[in-house]
Amino acid sequence: MGIATATITNAEEYEKVLSTSHPVFLLFVSARCPACADAGPLFERIAARHPDIVSLVLDCANTPQHPHVKGTPTLLVYVMGELMEIIEGFDPIKDQEKTVEELFDRYVQRPLLHGTT
Repeated sequence: MGIATATITNAEEYEKVLSTSHPVFLLFVSARCPACADAGPLFERIAARHPDIVSLVLDCANTPQHPHVKGTPTLLVYVMGELMEIIEGFDPIKDQEKTVEELFDRYVQRPLLHGTT
């Protein structure tokens, strides 16, 4: 788990990545996107602190077009293979770190306490 810059070449590879019990964050970026220059490193830094989340940075130039990605940066969040969130951009630059950190915190898997429901 953790962060990786990856290339996904076909639908089967998407399915393989999503077939985990851990949350999966797919950040789609483009080298021609000025916002991606900030979003990518921010995402990688925060993802490194959350090893229970599978986090991939996908360059749109090397990855087949995804139907939910209309522009970059776009983050897709999956749980148990189901698309939970689509985040287009990361808010104004001054709020980006807080926004991304809160997003990761929502999906961190916490152990269940005995005796709770």
